[in-house]
Amino acid sequence: MAGSFLNQDSNSDVSLSARIEGLTFLAHHLDEPVVIFNPRKELVYANPSANKIAKDCPLIPSPSIPSSDSLVSNPQTPCDPCHAMELFQPDMQVQDTFPCPSPSAVPTPGCPFPRAVPLKSGTGMTHFAILMGARGSETVMVVPRDRVSSDLPLQQHGDFFPETLPLTIIGDSEPVQRLVEMVRLIAASEATVLIQGESGTGKELVAKSIHALSRRYLRPFVVVECSALPETLLESELFGHVRGSFTGAVADRKGLFEEAEGGTIFLDEISDTTPAFQARLLRVLQEGEIKPVGSNVSIKVNVRVISAGNKPLEDLVATKVFRADLYYRLAVLPLTVPPLRERREDVHLLVKHFLVQSARKHGRDSMDVSPDAQTALAQHPWPGNVRELENLIERVVVTCRHSTIEVKDLFADHSLQPDRSDLSSIGKTARQEAERLRILQALRDAKGDKTRAARALSISRSSLYNKLRDYHIS
Repeated sequence: MAGSFLNQDSNSDVSLSARIEGLTFLAHHLDEPVVIFNPRKELVYANPSANKIAKDCPLIPSPSIPSSDSLVSNPQTPCDPCHAMELFQPDMQVQDTFPCPSPSAVPTPGCPFPRAVPLKSGTGMTHFAILMGARGSETVMVVPRDRVSSDLPLQQHGDFFPETLPLTIIGDSEPVQRLVEMVRLIAASEATVLIQGESGTGKELVAKSIHALSRRYLRPFVVVECSALPETLLESELFGHVRGSFTGAVADRKGLFEEAEGGTIFLDEISDTTPAFQARLLRVLQEGEIKPVGSNVSIKVNVRVISAGNKPLEDLVATKVFRADLYYRLAVLPLTVPPLRERREDVHLLVKHFLVQSARKHGRDSMDVSPDAQTALAQHPWPGNVRELENLIERVVVTCRHSTIEVKDLFADHSLQPDRSDLSSIGKTARQEAERLRILQALRDAKGDKTRAARALSISRSSLYNKLRDYHIS
């Protein structure tokens, strides 16, 4: 039964069926347990995560949720009272808040499914009770490749979905909760989105989350790194070109906007584009059509545009570096990703997540972090944000020889470690290590091209060479 849904109500309306389909798709890929019952106390759906707490609910057959596709014909005796069954009472006054359920009935103490909401048809009749396990501090959603339509061609330059696309926004801080709520609201619309935030905060992850939660989730998600391509090549990549339009154009080629048809295109580092390119992009947003390089024929496209930048576009507009009319087109729905230093209470959750992720990746046993190391991590300013923390944890997982990570393991130069009681002196060494890791990441992203790496770091080539020498990076 886990991960399946059996529709036993033939009188359900089309809207209800569509909502059930969307709900079960999302629930199947959540780490939060979700089950659905009908008025006959029969289990009709359970996501894989529900197996973990199946034994704690008398409505779910023991010892575990059956794997067959047959409906549970012998329903168990529920708790008294059962807040799920109460939802089917005619006089139960609750509000159907699908697709973002909220508590609508009071559970019995100790109930493994503390949240229950009704799913009603257009007539107001409750057809199903949706029960959800306790909300964790993080939600992980995985969209498998097999959910992507088979008729979608694979993309060479952008991402569709990899084998699995984990969309993880981790944190229980207020800034993260606000961000998650905004992502849910924005995903339901079709407007353009501008995501702003410092480097390493996870802007691309937020863009993927918006796409995965939108109605376009089965269509392509294409990533374009605007700062990595010169203007002429960027236009050709985005809009395509016709044969003979420039040297080397030996055949017609579709652009990424065409490849993203019906889906979402993510324009990263949009602030680094030239005024000429901005003018062409503005026309695409205004007219909903592109014109390949060297062609006189326009092509209609249906693509949602999400853009991002690590520089405040308002400032660039004020200095006339960025077109004001394009800014207003891109920022219909603005979104800001908070830096890690503004949500320090999330550091321990991120460390835990990255430790598990890196240990699995490198074949290591599980590792712990000592209290002193946890404090040091929480005190660090994190100029490289979540990316810096992820890289640091991965390095420590690879290099640390013991199962408990200490403060000294977090730094390259152990001789510079502060006294355990002097946490204020951690900053300088930690910043140096963060800068070294950021430089290495930039070089990897630029495939060793130091000019591109310097541009990504917003420093000159000479400064980059000096830092390479200082950090002994060959």
